[in-house]
Formats: sequence, C-alpha cells, structure tokens
Amino acid sequence: MAGSRRRLKRNAPKVRVGMAKARRRPIDKTRTPLEVAQANPSVEKKLKQSITWSEEATLSENYKANAFLLNSNKRFGRNANGAMSGVRDVEDKQAAGEETFEDDDELRAGCNLERKTGTAPPPRLTATQKAVVSQLLSKHGDDVEAMVLDIKLNKMQHSAGQLKKLIEGFHHWGDGSRHDFRAPRKQPRHVRI
Repeated sequence: MAGSRRRLKRNAPKVRVGMAKARRRPIDKTRTPLEVAQANPSVEKKLKQSITWSEEATLSENYKANAFLLNSNKRFGRNANGAMSGVRDVEDKQAAGEETFEDDDELRAGCNLERKTGTAPPPRLTATQKAVVSQLLSKHGDDVEAMVLDIKLNKMQHSAGQLKKLIEGFHHWGDGSRHDFRAPRKQPRHVRI
C-alpha cells in the first residue's frame, strides 16, 4: 500500500535551491578601483595628474574629481547623439584609401549572394557513391526520374534532388580513378640489404 504524500512532504528537508540574495551596498560609498589602490603609474600618466579617490563620495563625484569623465551617466564617443556619428561614408573611405569591405566575400555570403570567386564546388563523393552514380549514369543517362525508380542500382533510395547533387559532384570531380591528394609526395624509403 502506498504511504501518505502529506507525511512525506512534511518531513522533506526544507532546502531552498538557488542563489542567495545579494545585499545592496549603500549608494553613498564607492570602492576604490584597483588601479588607484595600487597607485598604478600608467593611469596617472594617461590622466596627467595624481589620482585622489574618496570612498565617501559617489562614483560620479570621484570620476569628475579625477577627470575620468565629465558625467558618468552621459553618453560619449560615437554614442553621444544616439546615432553612429563616427561612421564615415564609403566615398570618404575610398578617397582616404582605406578598405571599404563593401564587396567582401563573407558579406556576400551572409546576404545570400554568389561569392566573387563563384559558387562553392560540390562536395567530393565517396568511393561507393562514385560507383553507384557511374552505374546509374551508364544505364539511365541523364534521366533522374528513372534513376529514382531503379531500386536495384539505387539501393540507398536517393531522391531526385539528392541524385542531382551526386551527379553534379561526379561531373565536377570526375570518376575519381586517380588520387587527388594535396599533400606532397614523400620520397620512398631506401631499404638496406
């Protein structure tokens, strides 16, 4: 017989799973940054003044006193007016002789356009695929529908679209009777007699 669920629930451990609540720090105090605490000379060199940091002051007041920013909440740089004001036109970049990337192959591929170098070659066929496609081509020619219906040679039951891709790869790479390795040919080892 089954026991009571209520009793099991009552006796189950009361563990709360999850992260503990983070305690909020008071707003009026700020931690001293590591660069200031370690008295990093590179920061003073960049600011061209000595750094004074008050833990009782707010972050904005400390930034203003040390000339980090005029207003820490204000946008600055290329986001100052909300638009990307730092972006120049293609004509300006061409006049300056800079790279424009307007006709980049990766950009063309991302926009679903054909690359400058042409379409990518079809994938290479395995030895079994080459044998099957060559037999199908010798028997049926270019009739893909007849190849689909031929279950003796087309044992994998390739669809018409799959067969078209296989035929395209077969025509592109050839029958594959020769090796097409990209590795350099090694010298034969001399056998001592």
